[in-house]
Amino acid sequence: MNWVLWVSFAAISAVNIVTPGPANLNTVRRAMQLGINQVAPTIFGNALGLAVGGAICAAGITSFVMASDWLWSLFQWVGVAYLAWLGVKLLIRKETLSLNSITDAAVPARALFSEAFLLAATNPKALLFYMALFPQILDPEKGLASQAGILILTYCGMSILSLSTYSALAHVFRRRFVTQSKYDRFRQISGVILIGFAAKLFSNMH
Repeated sequence: MNWVLWVSFAAISAVNIVTPGPANLNTVRRAMQLGINQVAPTIFGNALGLAVGGAICAAGITSFVMASDWLWSLFQWVGVAYLAWLGVKLLIRKETLSLNSITDAAVPARALFSEAFLLAATNPKALLFYMALFPQILDPEKGLASQAGILILTYCGMSILSLSTYSALAHVFRRRFVTQSKYDRFRQISGVILIGFAAKLFSNMH
């Protein structure tokens, strides 16, 4: 692979990853609720979701889905519905904030992992990003699988670094400033923002 292209991909990926979005918002929320020691399943669940999406794009399955109007519409509806459902859940469900250094997490690691995985896997943003850049960078005369693997690992690695930074900042903020009432308001604002993301995706479908 051309390393200049790889550096360009990494730079563009960094901008795309650090931009506030559902994954960043979800990670910050969980870090504020549970603390940095409990948020690893969220970070790695997101990374696996991105890796699966990248593998699908590299295999050309997403191109087939986009070629079929109803399949692509179904995929978009799944993403919109999940974002909206997560936003509504933040608005109506109560979560207890623990400010202990070691917390008896009320959320199982499996639930944190699957929540983040589904959020990444059903968000068209990452898939469209892959689809936009892969054809520009992959060299068809060389091994596509190894090239795609490098790009996907790069994207997922940068996502882990970004979310780890977000969670560390949220943890510091949480220890110094956050109370249960402030966290409840943050959750409600987060819910509204996620519903807004869903509405934006819905408007783009028309």
